[in-house]
Amino acid sequence: MKEVRVRFAPSPTGFLHVGGARTAIFNWLFARNKGGKFLLRIEDTDPERSKSELSEQILRSMHWLGLDPDEEIVYQALNINRHISVVDELVKLGKAYYAFESQEELDQMRKDSLANKQQFKYNRASLNLSIETVRKYLDEGKPYAVRFKVPDGITEFNDIVHGKTAFNNLEIDDFVILRSDGSPVYQIAVVVDDHDMKISHVIRGDDHLSNTPKQVLLYNALGWEVPEFAHLPMILDEQKKKLSKRRNPVSVEEYKEKGYLADALFNFLTLLGFAPEGNKEVISKEETINEFSFERVNKSSAVFDMKKLGWINSEYLKVSDPLVIAELVLNKLREMNLTDFDNSSIENLTYVENVISLMKERVSTVNDFVEFGKYFFVAPATYDEKGLHKYWNIEIQPVFKKYASELGLINDWTSAELEEHLRDFAEKHNVKAGQLIHILRLSLTGITISPGIFELLQVLGKRSSINRIHEFLKK
Repeated sequence: MKEVRVRFAPSPTGFLHVGGARTAIFNWLFARNKGGKFLLRIEDTDPERSKSELSEQILRSMHWLGLDPDEEIVYQALNINRHISVVDELVKLGKAYYAFESQEELDQMRKDSLANKQQFKYNRASLNLSIETVRKYLDEGKPYAVRFKVPDGITEFNDIVHGKTAFNNLEIDDFVILRSDGSPVYQIAVVVDDHDMKISHVIRGDDHLSNTPKQVLLYNALGWEVPEFAHLPMILDEQKKKLSKRRNPVSVEEYKEKGYLADALFNFLTLLGFAPEGNKEVISKEETINEFSFERVNKSSAVFDMKKLGWINSEYLKVSDPLVIAELVLNKLREMNLTDFDNSSIENLTYVENVISLMKERVSTVNDFVEFGKYFFVAPATYDEKGLHKYWNIEIQPVFKKYASELGLINDWTSAELEEHLRDFAEKHNVKAGQLIHILRLSLTGITISPGIFELLQVLGKRSSINRIHEFLKK
C-alpha cells in the first residue's frame, strides 16, 4: 500500500478561516491514522492579494492548533516555471491550445449568450485556426491564453465522502490554464504541485467539488496517477447560512484572542462533520486519531454552534493545568492594562491558580476569568446600585461595621474559620447570615454575584479583603 500523503493548501489572501482549519485538521487526522505525512503548501501565486504577513499568520494559527507539517513548506509561487513547462507540454501533446481572443471579444461573447438566454461556453474559435495562422500570431507577439481541450465523454471519480461522482464533459468549458499575462491558473498549478508532492489523497471542502473533474482531466491528459478525493461538508452558521465574518468570528486567531483553548477548538472543529464512536463530544487528539475514518464523516453541512464550542472549552478549562491557564489569564490582564493591582500577590502565579480553581466551574473561556472575575485583580471602584438599595439598609449598617472591625482579629484566614466566625457573629447580633454575606460580597467585588463568599475571602487574602471593606465603608 502506497504511503498516504495529504496536504493543506491555503492562499495567503486572508487569515486562517475556521473552515480552512477544519480541512487542515481532517487532513492531519487522516495522515496520523494511516501513519502518513501531512504537508503544507502556501498557494501564493496571486501577487496582488498574497501577503507575507498573512502567510505568517496562517502558520502561527496552525502551530497553535498543533498542525505543523511533516516536511518543508512548499510555496507555490516558486514553482511557476514548472507549471508553465507543463502547459507547454500539453500544447505539444495537442491537449491544450493557444486562444487569441481579447478580453473585449470574450465579454461580447458572454453578452451574446446572455441575450440568447444561453449559458456561456467558449466557441473554440482559436482551436479551429490553421497552424500557419497560429504561428503568424505567435510571431507577431499577439497576446494569447492557453485553454485545455476538454475531450468528449464523462469524467468519473470515486469521492471518499460522496461516493461515485460523474460530470458530463459537454458541460465543462475549455478552461484557461495559462492567462494572457503568462501566469498559470489554479487548476494547472494545483495538479502539478500535487503530482510533484506525491499527494495520495486530496481532502478539501465541498466548494472545490466543481474543480475536481477539470483536475481529473488534466491528470489523465498528462498520464499521471489521479489521487483520491474527499470533499468535506460545508460549515454553516446557526442560521444555516454560510459562515460570514459579518455575523461570526471566522478566523482562528480571533478565537485564540477570545480565550478559547487550542485543544478545545481542535476538538470542536473535528466534530463539524465527523462523528466519533458513541457520539462523544469531548475527545482527545489521540482518541480522534485512532477513531478517524471517512466512513464516519457526514455528507450534509455542519452547523457552527457557539454554545457547544463554549461548553467544550469550559470542559477543557476544568481539566487543564492551572499553571498554563494562569499564564494565559495574566497575559490577558496585561493586554487590558489591568496591572495596577491592589494585591501585591497577584503577579504570583499561585494566586491566579487559586482564582482559577474558584471560578473554573463558572466560565467558558480564559477571558471570562478576567471579565467575570475582574474583582480578584482590581478592587471595585463602584458598587451595584440595585444591590446597595436592596441590602445596605439602616438595620444592617451598624452591625456590618462592627463585623468589619472584628475581622482583623481573625488569625486563621481560611474559608472554614471565616464562615464559622460570620455565622456566630450573625447569631450573636440577631441578624441573618445572608444579610451580612450580601454586603460583604458587594464590598469585596462591587457586584451581587460571585463564587462562595468565604472561599473568595480566603483567595483575596486578609489584607486585601479588609482594605476593600474599609474602602466600601468610607464611600
